[in-house]
Amino acid sequence: MTEIRLHEVELVPERTLGSPADDAPLRGRLTFGWDLLPADHEGMPTDWLSYVRAVPDREFRHLLMVCSFRPETPASKGTFRHASLGVALSTPNPDARPIARSIDPGERTRPVASSGTGLSFTVKTGVLDVGVTKPPGSDPAREEWIVRGHGASQPTPQWEFRRVKRFPLVGDHPVAALVELVPEQVNTAEVLVAAELEHSSWGVRRYRARLALSPHAIVLTG
Repeated sequence: MTEIRLHEVELVPERTLGSPADDAPLRGRLTFGWDLLPADHEGMPTDWLSYVRAVPDREFRHLLMVCSFRPETPASKGTFRHASLGVALSTPNPDARPIARSIDPGERTRPVASSGTGLSFTVKTGVLDVGVTKPPGSDPAREEWIVRGHGASQPTPQWEFRRVKRFPLVGDHPVAALVELVPEQVNTAEVLVAAELEHSSWGVRRYRARLALSPHAIVLTG
């Protein structure tokens, strides 16, 4: 099993009109880690492995990444509402870029209880009887996405993360891409993370990650 080392990421607030004067960067709320695996390693998705074996003259890497969101603390207020992880694949040649042939997940969901219930009122001999009704055909739960991927077969894959009812945006969220490399070039992946946090007094605030060159500029191959 792959063990990924997570690195602290500092979230810098986007300055807007009315921003609080003490709106300092958030620390200790988000960590990011990655690992680069060969395309034929144990645990590779079956469909990815089939694709790789069908084109033996091409070179691939399995880029595995993890964003870990932490709950608010008395010293660091705000709950995660939405976040995004973008990857820009490139080489020194602007006309030749690696491609994320497949991404995972395309969509990751959680069951969310349906809110489609109502109240019925019946008067019996002067007594108001209140009952609960459910609209015909309504389901007890529906699936809503918590992670959604975009950009398959593109050099700029991206994933969105969001909270839904009963599932706050906390904990580890792994994503991955099957990257087709450009031969005889240095292939790299640059990472950008943005997030929205909801504060009880400030409302929704947007942040961007201040990513150091290393380890977030990932060298896929020399």
